[in-house]
Amino acid sequence: MEYIRKNFSRILDQARAGVMIFCLVACGILLCRGTMARAEEDIAAESALAEETELTAESESGENPAEAVDEESEAETEGTTAGTSINLPGDDGIYSILLIGSDRRDDTWNGNSDVMIVVTVNSNTKKIIMTSYMRDLYADIPGYGVHKLNYAYAAGGADKLIETLEDNYEIEIDNYAAVDFDSMAEIIDLIGGVDIEVTDDEVSVLNNYLSEEDKEYALENGGTYHLNGAQAVAYMRIRYVGNADYQRTQRQRDVLSEIFAQAQEMSAAELTELAQEVLALTDHDISALDMISLLGSLSGLTEYELVENRIPYDGLYTSQNEMLVPDFAETIEKLHEVLYE
Repeated sequence: MEYIRKNFSRILDQARAGVMIFCLVACGILLCRGTMARAEEDIAAESALAEETELTAESESGENPAEAVDEESEAETEGTTAGTSINLPGDDGIYSILLIGSDRRDDTWNGNSDVMIVVTVNSNTKKIIMTSYMRDLYADIPGYGVHKLNYAYAAGGADKLIETLEDNYEIEIDNYAAVDFDSMAEIIDLIGGVDIEVTDDEVSVLNNYLSEEDKEYALENGGTYHLNGAQAVAYMRIRYVGNADYQRTQRQRDVLSEIFAQAQEMSAAELTELAQEVLALTDHDISALDMISLLGSLSGLTEYELVENRIPYDGLYTSQNEMLVPDFAETIEKLHEVLYE
């Protein structure tokens, strides 16, 4: 406790820097497995030293060291039984963060949210569920009426989008993290780019999405490329090749997965430095104390199963007036089964 008191400011800075690290792990990529293993070995060594010191002190005080060992072994057994549990914010063992990508091109408005992915960590089922909500979903937006879902963010920012998702789908969202085109491109460049296979049809659309200053990065034909930030964002925006927005959300998840794969190769120190740079590019509402809790859960999250999910579900929606209208009763039932059971 004395250490925490004296170093609380530094701990909070580290917690704030951990936003990107948690988002990476929350989507199921096993970050820094070797670093974590070494950290666990260090913790084990420290625990053994502490145990030896404690036993010596008990022996000198006249207590029976054998009894102390038995009691501690029993406690460790109980801890092992519950060892797969992680310390998430909240009391129900479930934590959800909304990842938002907007089409904002300047600071005059929020932009429409073309990327809406709710990452749900369920410590009861040992799963991390990544649920994409498509931009054209029918949504009853509190205070605004019926619109496409992505209008909620344009109208009232992250808070209104969270309220809309919670009201329409009867879920709970704890926090959000948001980026726009420019900041997402910068984040990808900070990571070092991503490896993506691009088809001939996708190339022409990708090139059209590049700004004038980025035209030098235009691709000649289909193939596997190491895309920089501008190219990757253009790739994620492709909507009119393949199965429209359904395939665009898959492209978004593909780029995220590649970002996480790049981060997996980084050391803990490199990730912390990266997180500090990324934090300045990300709008979020995660408190420092909650971030401490989330960072403490990293090693446990690496063992969880990653599940991809998408709303609307196939066969559970209709298209009306350019909106995707879910069968809300069945969609909510299925969504809750995926997230909470």
